[in-house]
Amino acid sequence: MDECGGDLDRLLDRTKAGEFENFSKMVDDICLPRETYLANETESVVRAALGAIPSVGTALNEAVFDGRARLKLARLVKFIGYLAAIVGTHESAKIDREYIQSEEFIDFLEDVLFQATKVRAENKRKKLAAVLVGRMQDRDGTPFDDRYLDLLVSLTEMQIRILDEHLRAAKKREESNTDISDASSEHRRPGHYEISDSNYRFLVQDLLAKSLLYTHAAGRGDLGPLQFLEVTELGEAFVRFLEKGTAHAL
Repeated sequence: MDECGGDLDRLLDRTKAGEFENFSKMVDDICLPRETYLANETESVVRAALGAIPSVGTALNEAVFDGRARLKLARLVKFIGYLAAIVGTHESAKIDREYIQSEEFIDFLEDVLFQATKVRAENKRKKLAAVLVGRMQDRDGTPFDDRYLDLLVSLTEMQIRILDEHLRAAKKREESNTDISDASSEHRRPGHYEISDSNYRFLVQDLLAKSLLYTHAAGRGDLGPLQFLEVTELGEAFVRFLEKGTAHAL
């Protein structure tokens, strides 16, 4: 990003023009924090160690160094394409141009670019682009934005849906001012999501482990603990982060 002065248009132009002929140099110079890569001297040691492995040493070196750079570049170019498409559909007046030159935004941009090169799913790359455009239009962030980006990449679409539907149900109960249990409600059943019981348990247990869900009243009657799950404050904040980021851009 330094060579482009933090300017996304210049970055996109240089990418399209094929100015970055060396894949490794482009990845190192543009998109990712330098501390995430091996220092030159360490790289030499690793190359030598891998190369010494019989039969597969050369292939491993190509995968770790050359293949990695090509893969990350391909993902970055796709992300930039999504970003350009979203920006192109919005009035330029909506973009906070003063903010996108700020240190805060540049840090956020770097985090998003790093995540974009890690993720394999195209729909998540599109969401990252939408979140970034949303931030260009609304500068209000939180100290946990880097955690939210990690969650966006690590959670499945089904997990995000489960969180969203549990949160909507809780808000509906709150608005109706009722204490009536909804333990048997559809949003608590695997069939509602068209997945198996075991898959549902795996997904919600992972959400529990990430502190996005908690068990509100385990062991009531003959119902299992997974029928009394509620969204934590962190889970609610994450859902709001996604809604806020994509509401401006999608």
